[in-house]
Amino acid sequence: MKWLQLLLQAYLKYKQGRPMLPSNIGLLVSLLVSIFIILASLMLNVPIGYALILIWLCFAYALYRQGYSLKDLLRMSWTSAKTSIVVMQIFLLIGWLTAMWQASGIIPMIIASSIELINPNLFIICAFLITSCVSMLLGTSLGTVGTIGIVLITIAKTGNLPVDIVAGAIMAGAYLGDRNSPLSSSASLVAALTHTKVNSNIPIMFKDSIPALIISCILYILLSLWFPLDYTNNYLADTIHFVFNIHWTLWIPVLIVIGLLPTKLSIRWPIGLSALAAAILAMIHQNYTLMDILQFSLVGFTLPDYNPLTDIIHGGGLQTMWIPTLSIFMACSISGMLEGVGFWNDIRCLLQNVSGRAELFASNVLIAFITGALGCSQAIAVIMTHSIMRTTYAKERIQDENVMLDFENSGILIAALQPWNIAALVPIIMLDISPAGYIPFAFFLYLVPLIYWYRLRRKEHRSY
Repeated sequence: MKWLQLLLQAYLKYKQGRPMLPSNIGLLVSLLVSIFIILASLMLNVPIGYALILIWLCFAYALYRQGYSLKDLLRMSWTSAKTSIVVMQIFLLIGWLTAMWQASGIIPMIIASSIELINPNLFIICAFLITSCVSMLLGTSLGTVGTIGIVLITIAKTGNLPVDIVAGAIMAGAYLGDRNSPLSSSASLVAALTHTKVNSNIPIMFKDSIPALIISCILYILLSLWFPLDYTNNYLADTIHFVFNIHWTLWIPVLIVIGLLPTKLSIRWPIGLSALAAAILAMIHQNYTLMDILQFSLVGFTLPDYNPLTDIIHGGGLQTMWIPTLSIFMACSISGMLEGVGFWNDIRCLLQNVSGRAELFASNVLIAFITGALGCSQAIAVIMTHSIMRTTYAKERIQDENVMLDFENSGILIAALQPWNIAALVPIIMLDISPAGYIPFAFFLYLVPLIYWYRLRRKEHRSY
């Protein structure tokens, strides 16, 4: 009979001239429309940054109808969006760095060196470790998958290995660097949101991930012994040495990044100086002109179509970072606008019942999964989850370093386990693998949050 009571209440409101629907129905409709826009953008291959512009317009219109002025909406959006400017600068610098490392021959040199280290009887663990090393140097999961990842999955396919197992190792290694590398844009994003510094966060994050790293290595060694590689194709390293002039000085830009990281300089300095050094080396060793360097910096590095490495060595540039930069800016704008009107208050009320660090982290994981599923983006998942939970962390007086770890161990890794999320969808397309087959074998991605939650749980029991 409860439905009769609801109908009667609605009728009485109608007779009294009061609205029958809740006042925030416009925001709920906008939320549903936003989900539709994101799904449509994925199906139509429309960049997520453009979809976020439409989503901002939907929420802004709904709030405007509720009485908020356009000036107030823009102010709330800008208050949050301006916090992403530093991250946007790092995004653009990383795009420049990637292009210059490609053009100078640094990335080809790393790939050739990695290939020469592969042991056919330990291929799967080698795939994980090589991908991890490359992602730590590059700081980008997508860039790692698009270079050494494609090479490794090609070798696995020709060597009659289970593709899903190798793909899981590649994804785990790629996001190990995405989480722990000082060049990672996600590390910069989390640092900006939690008011910490990337240089200080890296040792904390790496130490926290050691148990998951050790267990992952053991599992990949066992899988390697069960599934040895039947065939290896050795032409790639020779081809790289034929196409590029590999010289020892190409390690200088890498050493610049590694050497300047422990200093108190902003992360922008190591990235910028390394990219500049790589640009100079590209002109010296690869005989590129200044106009070539400028072109690669803007649109990314490419080789001629007839070159056998065309599909392997390419990418980077400011242009490729336009959509990630726009996505970060718009995600922060939407988050700030919804924060300003109190959209997250209902969820925060539920968080008031959370007790203990382990339960708080579990809530972070759940919200990150939902925001990542709806936003289809790693950055959106982190930004939205932080917007929802930051007052709860402040109320519980959690230290900034611990808040940083909570986000690094939740949204950053969970996004790569959602096949429809850009963090997983793009690698799936590049590797040409099944959408969900790699998930059980991407051990590092779910061992880190599980071990972290277990450690928090044990710490709470000891304090009782």
